[in-house]
Amino acid sequence: MKLGIDVGGTNTDAVVITNDGKLLSWSKHLTTKDIITGIKLAANEALQEANIPPEKIEGVFLGTTHVLNALYYPNNLAKTALIRMTRIPSLIGPAIQWPSNLKKYIGGVYDFKSLCDYKGNKEDLLNPNSGQINKLLSDIEKYNFESICIVGAYSPLYETEEQEIRKIIKEHYPEIPVTMSHEIGSTGFIERENAALLNAILSKVLRQAMTDLSKIFKNLSLNCPYWLTQNDGSLMEIHEALEYPILTIGSGVSNSIRGASILSGLKRCIVVDVGGSTIDIGKILNGQPEVSVGSSSIFDIQVNVRVPQIHSLPYGGGSLITIENELVEIKETIANDIEQQGMAWGGHTWTLTDSFLKLFPDSFQDETLQQKGLDLLSKEDCRKVIQMVTKNIKESISRLQPSVEDLPVILVGGGSPLLANRLFGRYKKVLHPAGYHICNAVGACFAPLSAEIDKVFWLNGITKQEVIDRAKEQLFQQLLQKGAKKESIELVSLEEFPFDYLEGEVLRVRVKALGELA
Repeated sequence: MKLGIDVGGTNTDAVVITNDGKLLSWSKHLTTKDIITGIKLAANEALQEANIPPEKIEGVFLGTTHVLNALYYPNNLAKTALIRMTRIPSLIGPAIQWPSNLKKYIGGVYDFKSLCDYKGNKEDLLNPNSGQINKLLSDIEKYNFESICIVGAYSPLYETEEQEIRKIIKEHYPEIPVTMSHEIGSTGFIERENAALLNAILSKVLRQAMTDLSKIFKNLSLNCPYWLTQNDGSLMEIHEALEYPILTIGSGVSNSIRGASILSGLKRCIVVDVGGSTIDIGKILNGQPEVSVGSSSIFDIQVNVRVPQIHSLPYGGGSLITIENELVEIKETIANDIEQQGMAWGGHTWTLTDSFLKLFPDSFQDETLQQKGLDLLSKEDCRKVIQMVTKNIKESISRLQPSVEDLPVILVGGGSPLLANRLFGRYKKVLHPAGYHICNAVGACFAPLSAEIDKVFWLNGITKQEVIDRAKEQLFQQLLQKGAKKESIELVSLEEFPFDYLEGEVLRVRVKALGELA
């Protein structure tokens, strides 16, 4: 049996599912500020409702917004030293266009000399960075650096330069997290540096969360392996997540999209996830969440990390509504407190949910609703709110629709009943599956194992096909080591990027494989 947990911005969901896909129990609790308390309450209740001993659980599958929230509301981030390895020091400073509340965690920048260039040449110098290394080592304690980020200008071609510096640092400070940019991103110096820096700054957040989580699972007598889901909706082992916390940033949305696919039985569809704080629209193709290709953005910071291809509307069921000069304005959310402050529950705060319940009072089946609280709202004003929201959702859906087909739309999330039967007319296929409110946790339970290689190769004495074959074999072995069923492993993507402007044959290869957990 599996225990699936998803920590959302509003609620923490937990489900117990058998290996053949039968749902035994579910639980939903408000997400707590420390996230850990909410996980404990939801998991404990789901286990009790399933009425099974904890030793029957063979694996725990967790998706969390914890890392993303740490960037939204900077907390417990690591003071980081940045090492740049270039031929000559760059005149462009790091963290371009970063918000100041994140940029301040870059505690120092160290310029190291790279001996490589883009043509495959390498200078033969002994210890060119010995002075800088000694300075960094003394500064780690002096300035209390908690994480190190190494970014080599040519590391997609020569990863050994980053590896050698990491080895020296670890010999002196074995406990300090060290991020190497070639393991996070690929070509594109600024995007790769941004991604590696964010990863390094986030290193402390996830380590503390995993320590607390281990204690909770131990208290619940869950002595089984557990995994985190990552941006593409696949599973990460805990040691991977600790090394690459940035790869968990989009896990919540990916879980929702996969869960919608499972609940609806559709392998190709568009998913609308209506939460308390946001409405996220994504796409499933061939049973997998669609992810971005090339550069993506996190808080308007350009990174070359693959994240879910999502259109996210900055409001949800708990968002506050005002109308000024006949124009609808949607402001911050009170999703966690909607049952205390929302007008439909007897409060005095006008929310997006109140607008729908004013016109469609049967949308929610909730005994605590007090319809009299909505008497102060104008039907015409509420109709304006609904028209604006549905218009924005339809536009986002249209952007994701392929030109050659019209994919069905799946409505999920706690706020999805508000839109059921109201998003499109009867000529559009819109499904609202049972279990819509816990689809995130369901999606986490069915996430596959994955392995990916994104690397630049010199084709010196080796053919392109040999490079690809070796990459495939490497992925196959990685998935077997992670515990995938041999017969389930399949290659899901293969991309080639030739470099016509470089001397000699140079090829970037990005290969990804998936496999079911044994």
